[in-house]
Amino acid sequence: MLLSTKRTPWRDVWPLPLLLAAFAVTIGIQLVPLPPAIWHGIPGRAQYDAVAEALNGVGQWHPLTLAPDRTWNSLISLLVPFTAMIGFTMSNEKQRGALLWAVLALAAFSMMLGLMQFVSGETSPLYWYPVSGRGQMLGLFANRNHQGVFLALVLPLLRVWTLQVSKSHAGRKFRAIIGLCAGAFIIIYVLVLGSRAGMALTVAGLIGAYLVEPSVGAGLHITKRQRIWIIVGIMIGVAVLLAVTLNAGRAISIARIVEKDDFVEHEGRLRALPTLLHIMASTFPFGTGFGSFVPVYASFEPDSLLKPTYLNNAHNDLIELIITGGLPALIVLLAFLWWYGRAAYMSFTIPASSSILQRASAFAILILLLASLADYPLRTPLLGALFAVFSCWLSRVDKLRRVEQAPRGGEK
Repeated sequence: MLLSTKRTPWRDVWPLPLLLAAFAVTIGIQLVPLPPAIWHGIPGRAQYDAVAEALNGVGQWHPLTLAPDRTWNSLISLLVPFTAMIGFTMSNEKQRGALLWAVLALAAFSMMLGLMQFVSGETSPLYWYPVSGRGQMLGLFANRNHQGVFLALVLPLLRVWTLQVSKSHAGRKFRAIIGLCAGAFIIIYVLVLGSRAGMALTVAGLIGAYLVEPSVGAGLHITKRQRIWIIVGIMIGVAVLLAVTLNAGRAISIARIVEKDDFVEHEGRLRALPTLLHIMASTFPFGTGFGSFVPVYASFEPDSLLKPTYLNNAHNDLIELIITGGLPALIVLLAFLWWYGRAAYMSFTIPASSSILQRASAFAILILLLASLADYPLRTPLLGALFAVFSCWLSRVDKLRRVEQAPRGGEK
């Protein structure tokens, strides 16, 4: 942006820049120092008065956030979606359409990387993060749930690719066959991955893929021989993935699907939910500051939940957003959801022939939002950037509607 002489066409993605700016302001306000009389009167600050007194900070000004360094990090992290948004606005229509290929290529690379990680074992140098689920097919992520979410949202986009205009009937048929095989491979991959959230969201991705263009590809006339090759290819993919999973006795992924142990007892996230709701009620409406979740939760954590590890996030971004951002952040979220609902609905009022990418983007955003109710996918740079791209794609629905409503040649 700084090196370009072109004016950034923000109108192409309006009102996304305004929403992102409002979110940035919400974070920035938390860094403004407040006088002692105001700071000590903020809900949820009473238990920190003793700490301030011990550090001779009772009469000093403090920002609203309880972790200023982490809040600064949260503010700076907005550069990722901001940069993605700038890149989208500065691209032409052809380049924006080519982003679909980039997303699908990323998904393919992440899957292949995950397979290589799994085959090479827990000590593999292909695991790029020091803290990650080693022995799993994580791909580009440090968490199998994030890998599962990524692959789930790819399904509607894969459907868009199969529906793109081809120069010949053979080309359309080729896209349909490749798309079917790739979709089947993704489904089996997610099953082997062992992410419960990924499995549930894959179902949502399949539904979204169908609703992008509710048809079954009538008129493609796939021959019997081609059907056989499709079936054989899918069976080979299933066999390979199962063989890899069962290799060396590492069937943890499948075991997680059928285990019958007490789910609540073994899911610390659910056990922590009452504490999270208590923190939310105690600190509303101003919040504790973006990025402050870890130290704040530690100060509320009951003895019964103590363990050698720590809870790095609430694993429910709606709850964590309210805890750390309070009412201002919630208002920004509601504004985004209002825009999203309107744009998603509008994408289905336009003929599918011109809005399939917008429909797929709406489903991809929905999958990420649903995943955020049980995890924190949007806190990863890759999924955060993709979320911005999907939102930009969806924002183009206003222009498509104007084109559809414009008088045709010869009409009055």
